[in-house]
Amino acid sequence: MSAARPTVVFDLDGTLVDSADAIGDIINNMRAERGLQRLSLDEVRPYVTSGGAAMAEALLAGAWGDTPTALAAFRECYGAAPTPADSVYPGAREALAALSGAGLRLAVFSNKTQSLCEKVLGDLGLAPRFAAVVGTGPNTPHKPDPTGFFQALNRAGGVAARSCLVGDSAADEATAKRAGVPFIFAAWGYGDASGVAADVARAKSFADVPALVAACFACPQTA
Repeated sequence: MSAARPTVVFDLDGTLVDSADAIGDIINNMRAERGLQRLSLDEVRPYVTSGGAAMAEALLAGAWGDTPTALAAFRECYGAAPTPADSVYPGAREALAALSGAGLRLAVFSNKTQSLCEKVLGDLGLAPRFAAVVGTGPNTPHKPDPTGFFQALNRAGGVAARSCLVGDSAADEATAKRAGVPFIFAAWGYGDASGVAADVARAKSFADVPALVAACFACPQTA
């Protein structure tokens, strides 16, 4: 039986896709409906990677009655809005092509819901690049719980001993640590680099990712 192919699991928001502008527009349109003040991108961005519930509670719930109602309304608006074509980070398509061309399998694990993950990747034409896409839901807790990471890995046909995680937040780093796999910090994203361990590999741009991924598989890993 052949060894499992190396697998790279990517975060979505702040790593593959710069979604803050689009999400900010949706949030502000919803707030305007209820007469609330417009928020700046800096006020919205910290919530983008934390999951819809936290964002809805902080930015919408006061005007929409409660968090579940606000969250449902936000997801409905998000699902109906087109994903801007220019929201893919520079170099992402080229890096994904390079990794696939080198024989690696690719997957996504995001704090977004499954349907929104699939919508965004589908809108951007990125879905065919990934052997598995996993969003949060009833059986998939938010990061840093590694359940979704292992779901994505298993569906892609990978194993922990030949995998790594690429993400832009401390939650992504903690997910990788709990899963026992190498982590590559996407320094272009929304996360605070000071909150990430000093010895973590850092990619300044997507151009750095293929070499850093190759380095992850150049030495033995723990399962």
